[in-house]
Amino acid sequence: LKFFSALAAMDVRAGSDWPAATPARLWELQAQWVARESRSESSGGAELSLASLCAPLDDVLESTPRQTALEPWKDLEQWRLYCVDFNRFRAKNRDKAKRLIRAGIPEPIRGAVWQQLAQSRDVLRTAQYPPLLYHHLRTSKNAPCETEFIRDIDRTFPKHLLFHEKKGLGQNSLLNVLRAYSVFNPEVGYCQGMGFVTGLLLMYNSEEDTFLMLVSLLENYEMAGLFRPGLPLLNRYFFQLQRLIQIHLPALYEHLGQHGVEPSMYASQWFMTVCIANFPFATVVRVWDIFLNEGVKIVFRVALALLKLNQERLLAQTFEQILLTLREAPRRIEDEPLIQVALAIKLKNTKLKELEQEYVRQDQGGHIV
Repeated sequence: LKFFSALAAMDVRAGSDWPAATPARLWELQAQWVARESRSESSGGAELSLASLCAPLDDVLESTPRQTALEPWKDLEQWRLYCVDFNRFRAKNRDKAKRLIRAGIPEPIRGAVWQQLAQSRDVLRTAQYPPLLYHHLRTSKNAPCETEFIRDIDRTFPKHLLFHEKKGLGQNSLLNVLRAYSVFNPEVGYCQGMGFVTGLLLMYNSEEDTFLMLVSLLENYEMAGLFRPGLPLLNRYFFQLQRLIQIHLPALYEHLGQHGVEPSMYASQWFMTVCIANFPFATVVRVWDIFLNEGVKIVFRVALALLKLNQERLLAQTFEQILLTLREAPRRIEDEPLIQVALAIKLKNTKLKELEQEYVRQDQGGHIV
């Protein structure tokens, strides 16, 4: 009983999303606990802390050897220690955190790490919203766009076990979160694409945490611009991608231009859902790991990687064939090769900012090209 009480105390210290230890690790910790508690009692020592059975976070960081390729499952114990205060770890070890995240966050703790990357639980505190905000929003009598998102519920991950049952647990949770957000932010309300984002988050989080993640994404990651009337942010992304194709893949840029193929014809869902729609699930979660840490730059890199990997075929195709190839491209390549090619593409935030400023100038001048 004392062992599990101490385990719960560690839970409180790390937050409610402290990832569960494996059964083998729990037995190991319990055996160590019993042995050390016996020694402590016989010597009149102070009460034990379960955390003392684990190396302190700073010691782990200093003693961990550098690795070029980390296998997330093998490093689950390290990840659990990092999660005690992940933002502190990331602030002190930015390059290492980036390498770890790019290698893939372990599945058992992915939801907890996503929350910390998005700092979603800070939303209530920093904006001083009431503690029961989600409950009040979810139970509001009137919700903007309710007809629209009810209509789209059946189309959101229809083959996924969580959402395939009509009016089942998953669909009801999805409906609740979308309803709450539409009341919370009526300016955005609901737009097709939000359902996929919400559905993915629900696979790893509770309803309330999914809602907070959605708030953080649309505000802190500027995704609201993808869903507002007129889709202003999406149009900017199309412009930036077009310029990046011109820079990185000039021959393909000319070929696509000759056949009248523009990013708006194939890249809408890539940006609006952050590569959820049409991509294999293994690729989706890898992209989201990086997106939550590094921002939208990874979506541009993935788009360029898909074009680069299919460039030879595309250069020999006409309009209809090009669009078909680009529609099927995300599913034809496994996650690791795609991620590696994407990350090898040199793209800095300063370049995206420069292209954003170019877009604003041309938009104000009334001649976006």
